[in-house]
Amino acid sequence: MLLILTSAITNRLRYIADLMLRDMLGLGVAFTTSMDEFQSHPGPKLAYTAGSEPDAPRVAPSPLLFEDGIKVQEAFPFMVDSLPLIFKSEDQLSALPFDPFAAGFYMASRYEEYLPFIKDKYGRFPADGSVAWQGKFLDIPIVHLWADMVKKLLERHYPGIQFNPQRYRFVPTIDVDHAWCYRERPLLRSLGGAGRAFMSGRFNDISKRIRVLAGLAADPFDTFEYILKVLEPSGAHPLFFILFADYGGDDNNVNIRSKAFRQLVRELDQHQGVGVHPSLSSNKHYLKLQAECSGLGSVLDRQVTRSRQHFLKFSVPRTYRALHQVGITEDYTMGYASHPGFRAGVAIPYPFFDISRNLATSLLIHPITIMDVTMKDYLRLNPEQSLEMIRNLVSAVKSVNGEFVSLWHNESLCETGRWQGWRRVFEEMVIMAST
Repeated sequence: MLLILTSAITNRLRYIADLMLRDMLGLGVAFTTSMDEFQSHPGPKLAYTAGSEPDAPRVAPSPLLFEDGIKVQEAFPFMVDSLPLIFKSEDQLSALPFDPFAAGFYMASRYEEYLPFIKDKYGRFPADGSVAWQGKFLDIPIVHLWADMVKKLLERHYPGIQFNPQRYRFVPTIDVDHAWCYRERPLLRSLGGAGRAFMSGRFNDISKRIRVLAGLAADPFDTFEYILKVLEPSGAHPLFFILFADYGGDDNNVNIRSKAFRQLVRELDQHQGVGVHPSLSSNKHYLKLQAECSGLGSVLDRQVTRSRQHFLKFSVPRTYRALHQVGITEDYTMGYASHPGFRAGVAIPYPFFDISRNLATSLLIHPITIMDVTMKDYLRLNPEQSLEMIRNLVSAVKSVNGEFVSLWHNESLCETGRWQGWRRVFEEMVIMAST
């Protein structure tokens, strides 16, 4: 058990110390404001104070973890021994050149997303507006590396100290925005799709549509058996996030009242592996979010507890508060659509901290690491380039005993049209991530 001496035991300090020391390093943590208790402690200890403490290593704190409000912070990136840091310490006697706990809290809580920022076209916080982008560490699980600096500091002072980190995990996830390409769509939408194909000269598309609707060919987006077959040797159970919303705008799945669609949803719910994929419009309308969650729950005959936002659109703290209110306990949205990596600098599940209310919640965040659309559409990578990126990210997550969460769509594995050649990427990623 590590005893931390501090001037005040705050919710912010408890939260980030538990995340970095307990969850990442597997080290028990306790706090005290008593110098007598600290000095008499027989085990390892750490002073997180401004005053000197010769009997234990000391890290100088910044004010962030002792504040209640939200304000612009001096989180400017700088380098020490090729490692990016923020919250530089001016205390020359501090054992570390920065405050690892303030830095970790700033990243994990998404503090910068509470501050004013310029939104992208979908109203999202942009990757290039983040401190991780500025410091060129978006592709690094940086909070884990900062925790490792604390670990090495403690090991130097307490050679026998024991750490018990969690083990690496691979979590494959699939977004089902369009369960099928042609099947189970209202007649007017099918006719409209055929008309657009005719006007643009895509006659092969019309022929394929007719064959699928006549039952003479499989729907190209019906890749679910393929996904399960590829994943079976890995032992990893996929999570499917279902867009269960009425048609409108960018929310355009098949008819959610279709018997075939509902049967598919129930079949995918192996090991309770189905979660909700809240629509874009539900971001602005809580009742719509509530209806989508309860509607999917009625099909599954159970409470839906997992979610991922459509288009990875969320805002803190509003989206997480709404999800928690409708019974969601785990969310898989923490990532950028435009860039892979570690939006929060974290590669393990961790609780959401509501800065506005200054408290940790029971909603568990599962950061995503890589998305198919990011590689192909945003970064315009080919399959070979994508595999190299995946290889580096898998290695980064494994190095910190993290959770590698991949995001694919059933339609991107159709092996036709613009997704020709991408099944190989998925298959090789599964091998890399599961061995």
